[in-house]
Amino acid sequence: MNTTDIQAVPAGLNTATTVRAFYALVPDDAIRMQFVTLARDVARRSRGRAIIGDHVHLTLAFLGDVAISMLPSLRKIGDGLPPVGSVLDFDVLGAWRASGVAWIAPSVVPQALLDLHATLRDALAGAGIVLDARPFRPHITLARRCVQPHPRAQCAPIRWPVKRLSLVGSELRPEGPVYSELATWELT
Repeated sequence: MNTTDIQAVPAGLNTATTVRAFYALVPDDAIRMQFVTLARDVARRSRGRAIIGDHVHLTLAFLGDVAISMLPSLRKIGDGLPPVGSVLDFDVLGAWRASGVAWIAPSVVPQALLDLHATLRDALAGAGIVLDARPFRPHITLARRCVQPHPRAQCAPIRWPVKRLSLVGSELRPEGPVYSELATWELT
């Protein structure tokens, strides 16, 4: 897989020695807006805070703080992944009450997505980056700080043909995180 749209280190990170990073699947604008519309509705009903448009993603691997000097290695790992996309039907709403997070997830996870996650996990382990041991549960966060979390329920599906993988940098600010795509790869 070839890296595309590689950005230099974002301006806010030029003086930093580490970056909070993760690999994520990122939807195109039309799909993103479907999630944003649903997020606003869920946030209203749960009295939470809806995610904003550029925060819509499905995390494949959260890396935490990594040295800026590791970015070329992380891009190389992305280059080595199979460029296989999948189609996800997000059709289950739910919430984690303890954290006040509302989410949407696919009731069926395609094998191609499970394989991509496993290949990425193994490549990261080979580079000395060990991921959280929790099972992979693909979802998209819709709202945070939900006072009345939405009960788990089926919903009208949002169909997402997955076409892009990104390495994302996250800068935590008082008003919330700011994301920068550090590298992207096209999936077929």
